[in-house]
Amino acid sequence: MPARLFIDTNIWLYALIPNADDPNHALAAEFILGLTRPVINSQVIREASSNLLKKAGIGEVKLRAIIQDWYRACEVHPSNAAQHMLASELRQRYAFSYWDSLIVAAALDAGCTTLFSEDMQHGQIIDGRLTIINPLVGSS
Repeated sequence: MPARLFIDTNIWLYALIPNADDPNHALAAEFILGLTRPVINSQVIREASSNLLKKAGIGEVKLRAIIQDWYRACEVHPSNAAQHMLASELRQRYAFSYWDSLIVAAALDAGCTTLFSEDMQHGQIIDGRLTIINPLVGSS
């Protein structure tokens, strides 16, 4: 069984918003294209959609296509009460922000072994089961 990989919002935003002045954007797009059925959750979809609309100026038609692509190409793991309780425990143990703790809890709940994120501690291992990896390290 292949490893289950969770992709955080910021990696998607790098991949979906072109920026020729920042090599992270092309690197993130290439990285995501190389993955088979990564895991995300509705929080990732909501955060990315909001940023794509407000900060990147993407229109609703394009956003709907991106959302459809996420549901087609990714496993969208549902939220549940246990995740919220786990997120609270993670905040206490690891001092994660509220939103980051929910992402980590969702990745753990989905059985992922790797969480790809650009804004958490690269190489950190959570509960001996989940490793946070920044796929953009060393690209700038």
